[in-house]
Amino acid sequence: MIHATQITAQISAQNGSEAGLLLNRNESLLLDDPEAVWLLESGTIALFTIAVTHHTAAHHPAGRQRYLFQVGTGELLMGLLHPDQDQGLLAVATEATQLRRFSVAEWMQRLEVASFGQLETWLHKLATILAAAFPVPGERYCLSPTAQPVPIKRHQSCQSAPDQSCWVQLQQGQATWMGLPELSWTDDTHRPLVAGIWLEAIETLELRVSSTAQLQPSQILAAVAQFQRDWLRCIALIDQRLFQADQQRFQAREALDRQVTEAAMTDLASILQPRQVPLESAESDLLVAAGAVGRALGIEIRPPARSDDLTRLKNPLEAIARASRVRLRRVVLTEGWWKQDCGALLAYTQDGNRPIALLPIAAGRYELLDPLQLTRTPFNATLHAILAPEAYTFYRSLPQAGLNAIDLLRFSSKGLLPDLAIFMATGILATLLGMLTPQATAIIIDSAIPDADRSLLLQVGVGLFAAACGVGVFRFVQGIAQLRLESLSEAATQAAIWDRLLNLSLPFFRNYATGDLEARVSAVSQIRRLISGTTTTTLFNSLFSLLNLGLLLYYNVQLALIAIGVALISITLTITSGVVTLRIVRPLEELRGKIRGSTVQLISGVSKLRVAAAEARAFAHWSQQYSQQQRLSLSTERIENALMVSNSLLPIFSSMLLFWFTVTLQQDSPNLSTGVFLAFHAAFGSFIAGATSLSNSVVSVLEIVALWERAKPILQAQPEVDASKTDPGRLSGKLAIDHVTFRYGQDGPITLDDVSLEANPGEFIALVGPSGSGKSTVLRLLLGFEQPQSGAVYYDGQDLGGLDLQAVRRQLGVVLQQSQVLSASIFENITGSSLISMDEAWWAARSAGLAADIEAMPMGMHTVVSEGGTNLSGGQKQRLLIARALALKPKLLLFDEATSALDNYTQSIVSESLDQLQVTRIVVAHRLSTIRNADRIYVLQAGRIVQQGNFETLSRQEGLFAKLIERQMA
Repeated sequence: MIHATQITAQISAQNGSEAGLLLNRNESLLLDDPEAVWLLESGTIALFTIAVTHHTAAHHPAGRQRYLFQVGTGELLMGLLHPDQDQGLLAVATEATQLRRFSVAEWMQRLEVASFGQLETWLHKLATILAAAFPVPGERYCLSPTAQPVPIKRHQSCQSAPDQSCWVQLQQGQATWMGLPELSWTDDTHRPLVAGIWLEAIETLELRVSSTAQLQPSQILAAVAQFQRDWLRCIALIDQRLFQADQQRFQAREALDRQVTEAAMTDLASILQPRQVPLESAESDLLVAAGAVGRALGIEIRPPARSDDLTRLKNPLEAIARASRVRLRRVVLTEGWWKQDCGALLAYTQDGNRPIALLPIAAGRYELLDPLQLTRTPFNATLHAILAPEAYTFYRSLPQAGLNAIDLLRFSSKGLLPDLAIFMATGILATLLGMLTPQATAIIIDSAIPDADRSLLLQVGVGLFAAACGVGVFRFVQGIAQLRLESLSEAATQAAIWDRLLNLSLPFFRNYATGDLEARVSAVSQIRRLISGTTTTTLFNSLFSLLNLGLLLYYNVQLALIAIGVALISITLTITSGVVTLRIVRPLEELRGKIRGSTVQLISGVSKLRVAAAEARAFAHWSQQYSQQQRLSLSTERIENALMVSNSLLPIFSSMLLFWFTVTLQQDSPNLSTGVFLAFHAAFGSFIAGATSLSNSVVSVLEIVALWERAKPILQAQPEVDASKTDPGRLSGKLAIDHVTFRYGQDGPITLDDVSLEANPGEFIALVGPSGSGKSTVLRLLLGFEQPQSGAVYYDGQDLGGLDLQAVRRQLGVVLQQSQVLSASIFENITGSSLISMDEAWWAARSAGLAADIEAMPMGMHTVVSEGGTNLSGGQKQRLLIARALALKPKLLLFDEATSALDNYTQSIVSESLDQLQVTRIVVAHRLSTIRNADRIYVLQAGRIVQQGNFETLSRQEGLFAKLIERQMA
């Protein structure tokens, strides 16, 4: 590493004032000499901030580096170090780079118009870093050079006008730089206002605003030195904030780890002394309460991601749910709710809105976990009175890997083992009690009636009555357990399926119609019901059949063989019909999905059908598919009817066969009593019924095959965001597309061919070109809707392919061609699910040129927008979408023909408002007048960038852009 102070010492020893320096690739230069100015004669420099330690003779770098920006040929680097600061600048050559060093005095002597531009570029790049970290709150006053003093009201913010740089001198009052109390300004020195640098008036101000050319070199030098000192202090504050955020996340993670350890120790301690282990404290009460609820539900709770702006969330619990990849559901706590099984809940107190965990500890019993007091209290009506009426519960998500039917069954039955055990135990007991009936029949016929033993008859009757009551009780309990199993597993599975569907990548939905997807989601629910029902039915009917078969063999082996033969015939017929039905059901399910998809499309396009007078053709299209579906359904019903008839006749013929064989056996060797035969006949009927039910269960399993093939794409598709994706943090507005090639489909034509572009924080980037040139595809790649075939998309130097796409999108303001307004009030359309004040909503509406229209409406901001926005004009809908995108003041805006329906006057209002925002804008536009102020324009043709530059440069060049201008002027 080379120190700038060393170069200065060498020059001083040689009695010189300037010198050249060659940096090879990856060599670095510490800019620790504030008296030096460096000019890049060739090459490129990457600039980093780095912590430095101050010693008597030198400055030594210490700590990690943080990338800032690049400096190119013809630009300036200035020494940036102050004895009171522990931050410095490190210049790293990305290629062989030639620099020329000047002393500040030498540079001041050469100060001219060209140097002004170099200086402003240097200040602009430094300022852009701060503008991203310290955005202007609310509206601001734009300053331009003027000879008259400019008054600024108390608490008002001001900055330079778009695309201008100015220098301000405080003549009266007191202000803060970037709104930071640590950087107050009371003297009359000049300060530069460039690229988002702003002042906030602590009291009424009077400013003198000048241009660079109006100042003396000494004034510029003093202002730049002060600017760089303030810049270093801001960088230190930014690093401090990042360190504190990382520390808070680390502490939150430690708190969760302590909870896990505490829960494990509680389980161990509860062997001898249940629930005697106290809880440990943690930083976030909400996080502790959510962690307790999550543990009760088998969910791992994680702290909010760094990318989440908690000040903009109506409910901070949403950030925890997002980080934990679970869904929230709001429930109402009615009177006596704790006497039922409602699962673990997170509630809030009425006074103070403190989070509370409500945890089930037994049937009809709950306890209240207070994360602040670290106590557990049995829940009762008194505690219910202090709670807010609403609470929240979590829904688990499906495993990220592809699922099979067994995985789905395992997921849906999680936490339901007690109910499953009750279901199995009551079924076995009811089966055993049911086997008393054949035995009692034999005793009555063979003993009680012939011996006229009334006492025995009474005893048997009482026993049968008790057995019948027992069977009824067991079946009732079994039915309750089955209802619990079905309802709880259905709720968990359906929520998880919809969660998986909503988390799938956009290309997945391109392959399926809306109605078809709905049918596939329903197929998952049917599979769950068939699996659980078939499994339990098969288990108990098989057990029932085996037990009765043993009883038949005990009575008579020869007659039992008849029962086995009849059962095999029944099973063969049923399974054969099931296989034949499966061959029909497969195309039938596919056809049903297509019909649902077509129906949704036809209903959605009724207006278009009427315009084209195509109602008859639409009906013919639907009826053709419906007729085919009915034919297939009729085929399956015929098979089912035939099977039903055979199953109805089988008991009759089997009984006839049984009586015939019994008569034959009695003639040969009369050793079968009447009572034993009747008992055998009763057990025979139960065995045949069980065998038939078993075969029907096999048919149900075969039906699952067809349903599984329908649901398989959803269950085996990978979610768009998984645990391997990292949180992007708070975005600064810098993005880049690096040599991206993309095509829709593996065999499709190339849509984008080696496209590269970049946008720095606060820049206005425009994409133009003829239809089909790839402009909208670029936006889809920036949003993560599509993945490039080669190359990469970067946000703040981070590859989008490795980032949490949803966390990235939450920080973008987006208006696409297909964007739709909500069926809600205008205020709700602007705010969405974010915490936005009414004043901020009005600011967004004014910025979008919609305020006057809203004020003219009877209900103002509370005017309800109808379904599809039919009560708004096309221009009003576009401006409402723009207001929604601006409401959260994002660092990046992505607009795809967002102003195509606006007139020139409204367009000018929107453009002027956007120009005043320090936000990165990527705009796709056909109307070239809307991008006149763009910092860079990329011209696309056939998927390639054929031109780039600003509006004036491109308009003077021969090429596609000039032709586009001519077409719009013609």
